[in-house]
Amino acid sequence: MQDSMTYISIDTKTKQAKKMLELLETLPFAKVIKQPNALTKKAMADAKKGKTKKHTGSKALFDALNK
Repeated sequence: MQDSMTYISIDTKTKQAKKMLELLETLPFAKVIKQPNALTKKAMADAKKGKTKKHTGSKALFDALNK
């Protein structure tokens, strides 16, 4: 028998989906690998390159985010 893998993407915004993910994590033959989405990957790469913005405090940060 040949080893095989099946990839499943679960949108965990609903209670049912969260329960399904919890169930999968308990199964000995299932491995749950959580990976960041494309936007998060880009943000992490930008941070590594030093492309970050500095703010004087939380108010300044939220003001910039709400523009």
